[in-house]
Amino acid sequence: MSTATLDGLTLEEQCEAIWAATEAEELRLRRMQQTPPGLFIFDGNQHLHHLLLDCISVHVEDPENDTGQIELELPFSHPVAQWMHDDRGRMARGEGELFHIDVEHNGVRVTGRYESKKVKKDAKGQRTLHVVFLTDYENLKWVDLWSNPFLPAIFQFPRIFLLAGPAIWALKTSLFLNLLRIYSSLWQIPDDPMNPISWLDGLDMSNWDIVIKPTSFLEDVAAGTTWCLVMSRWQKWHDVAEMIMKDAELSVVTRRYRHGDPEPWPGADIKDGALVIDIVDKSGQMEGAANGGTWFDGLTRTVREIGADFIEDTLDELTGQPSWLASQLADMFHTPKGYPLVHFPADSGIETEFTTTPAKGVIINCGGQSAPGVNETISAGVQTIGDLVTSNLNINGYGIGAQGGAIDAVLKPFYTDTVAAWMSTKLVNRIAQSGSSHYLEYHLDLPGKAYTLSSVMAIRSGIVATDRKKNGTVTFDAAGPYVVGWPGSGHVYKGDRGSFEVTGDLTGETHVQRVMKATFDWSAKDFALWELEFGRKEDEDPIARLMKEINNMAKAASELGVW
Repeated sequence: MSTATLDGLTLEEQCEAIWAATEAEELRLRRMQQTPPGLFIFDGNQHLHHLLLDCISVHVEDPENDTGQIELELPFSHPVAQWMHDDRGRMARGEGELFHIDVEHNGVRVTGRYESKKVKKDAKGQRTLHVVFLTDYENLKWVDLWSNPFLPAIFQFPRIFLLAGPAIWALKTSLFLNLLRIYSSLWQIPDDPMNPISWLDGLDMSNWDIVIKPTSFLEDVAAGTTWCLVMSRWQKWHDVAEMIMKDAELSVVTRRYRHGDPEPWPGADIKDGALVIDIVDKSGQMEGAANGGTWFDGLTRTVREIGADFIEDTLDELTGQPSWLASQLADMFHTPKGYPLVHFPADSGIETEFTTTPAKGVIINCGGQSAPGVNETISAGVQTIGDLVTSNLNINGYGIGAQGGAIDAVLKPFYTDTVAAWMSTKLVNRIAQSGSSHYLEYHLDLPGKAYTLSSVMAIRSGIVATDRKKNGTVTFDAAGPYVVGWPGSGHVYKGDRGSFEVTGDLTGETHVQRVMKATFDWSAKDFALWELEFGRKEDEDPIARLMKEINNMAKAASELGVW
């Protein structure tokens, strides 16, 4: 309510007006929280077929930078259930075997493709159809990064794809080049070879099913995004990007464009139903984001910087309040990435769960092969000296000739991969924080060359995997204080920062974490229930997961031969 609205009113009238405005706003929020989700069913061509107004239940899991699931249950006698079950009919009518779903709630649009369906019969004889959809992030796990996307598969030079730059630009560019390869049909037969126009379709992005929201190199440099090296030899884009995005704390946004939506970017020419891929920085970890604090001293802001060794991270505390906080408060449905406004206090009565794991290991070791050029330089030196010495030797009057190559062949097993073949990085900040008794060394089984970009990336991956972790789960229903929704329609969603306290914690510490997973449940008997998971919860041992990622990177690096 603006101050102009209150001018001319008595103090009592002003209080009543503010109270009425507050009640009206609370009623509006309650209606938003209790509104059932919108369910839209599309065929295999992304054409809308059904608006599903009644179902038994909907369950949505939307994790950060990974594939989630949408589970839908409805009576088997329902017309939409019969349409979904009729695979032959859909294919005969040209609608396609696959079908898709959009779940919309408070601006959030989670879209997915049919994965499986099951017809169940309960003890009462009632039949229901259970359909499982995979969220559209799954599409990114089905795109390979070729060594050279501009050449046919029969001839791939160079042997490995390398692209260095700010992470958002590098990841988007590598994905775009391979989508261009797929959709352009430059070296592949198009989906409809008998249609001459289809051979040029890929050059027009308006026909693509997956498009990339553009970010220029200079824009990403100006944004201060962490730099990375995208390296692949026919690996999945998701596998290559996963550790890069985790290190830079980036979020992939997948959103189907539907007719009537605002343009994904000015002048965008894309088809209805196209999947728009964007990579955004919601963390603000390089700009001075809040990372904790207490009620007594407020939230502490820190900025993450790369240490002098270009490997270890340091957190530098910032003093003073952010100058833009007041302006952010004017926009209710928004979460600033540097200073979150969504907070769950310990006495709120909201169910919370908080887990911490300490950092492990203070020295990271890796290597096994000498840096590029080391073995070759030693070999050249042995051969040169050997040739000079043996060229002047005579046995019984006969010269034995230059024998540098033979000498080098004998000595090579003794000097190969002995010089500049290993790297050992001591994490000074972690040592200072761990105490005198701690785990010592962690070895990365990296069969690649030391002192290269790939080995530095491996060490940073090891630091991320062995670093301390905090995660918390906050569950609240439609009566909760916040609206989970898209910016402009809700307070917080996946990727945004939020703060919470732990009930009974005498230190009064406030934890600030990003939302790494949003889960939505709705049924005909209950209102919408959102569950937000703060911090990354590892489903498997982080070291085992790291080894898989390092192994994939090492395979590509060893194939190149010099990295």
